[in-house]
Amino acid sequence: MKKTVIIALSALLLGFAGCKPDEEEPKPDLPQEISDMTVTINHKLGAEDLDFVSTFTLPSQETVSFGRYAYILSEFYLTTMDDTKVSLGKQYAYIQVNGDKTSFTLKNVPMGNYKSLGLSIGLDSATNHGNPNVYMSEHPLAPINNSLYWGWTAGYVYTAIEGITTANNESFIFHLSGVHNKTDFDLPISFTKKEAALKAILEYDVAEVFQNPDTYTISIDGASTHSITDPVTTKLFANMVDVFSVKSITE
Repeated sequence: MKKTVIIALSALLLGFAGCKPDEEEPKPDLPQEISDMTVTINHKLGAEDLDFVSTFTLPSQETVSFGRYAYILSEFYLTTMDDTKVSLGKQYAYIQVNGDKTSFTLKNVPMGNYKSLGLSIGLDSATNHGNPNVYMSEHPLAPINNSLYWGWTAGYVYTAIEGITTANNESFIFHLSGVHNKTDFDLPISFTKKEAALKAILEYDVAEVFQNPDTYTISIDGASTHSITDPVTTKLFANMVDVFSVKSITE
């Protein structure tokens, strides 16, 4: 009898040991967040795509062809629906239209709902006059990659526009710089950043550099500048405040 009880108890214990708790259902993989936003800038002069083989008519009715168009972007931020500005940190872009460098990627874009994209043409004083040798060779501000670097004293050219007026085959050269001329933009566009990366399409209208509020006439106002304060620089920067618009920001 005792032997029978022991055998029965052993079988019971083995039965308990063989029982497994209910296995949890496997959880589905959550989408991995990609915090990038790739920005592509399309350059136009009015309704025409900017290129470097065609001739274009400026708002002054002067006919020109372009040989160089380059500029620096900085101070990117996003504006939330409650007007909070979300800085994207120290990120920069070197745009060289004649070299087909018209796209770049912004990193660390947080998820959320936004109503504008902010950026600046130019640099703050500390960056403009800082040591460019601190940048790795692939950095947008590294002189090996950025032909807009002037030197320790002047810093960077913020926008370089070069070409020829076809009426007299004379060159125009506008090298526009100066910390006080940094031009800020707050571009309205409603979009949502979720887990997926974003693609932004911007448009830059060269015509606006030569008009609004004042029409710029190369033959009258001047065909060159390397100054940060002369009337040529002042007038072109004043016109530049509405060159950008956002066409779309999508996943």
